[in-house]
Amino acid sequence: MQYVAATAFSLVLLVLFANLLVDLYARAAVRDALDEGARAAAIVGGGPRECEERARAVVSQLVRGSAGRDIDIECVEPGNGFVRARARVRLRAWLPGVPDWTFTVTALGREEPT
Repeated sequence: MQYVAATAFSLVLLVLFANLLVDLYARAAVRDALDEGARAAAIVGGGPRECEERARAVVSQLVRGSAGRDIDIECVEPGNGFVRARARVRLRAWLPGVPDWTFTVTALGREEPT
């Protein structure tokens, strides 16, 4: 009986650790996608639309499946040649009783001078 309990506990810890690694990967992928979107908007004539398109394309390539469903990306142009990319992310936990991880990531890009 002790062996079964220890094995079950070990498997739960393994799943929690794997969930943490996948979440950290997804966070890094979203951060990279926002940077890529901000770079796309920095091109002369680029703007929020190019930023959102590029960021969504990168996220869809890097974060697939259920992990990529709750990623909301928006880009705005606050002025002075800047573009701000923001992603609101919710990564669902794999086990019941474990809270989901929600966070916001922001990237800022400036239009290249002509």
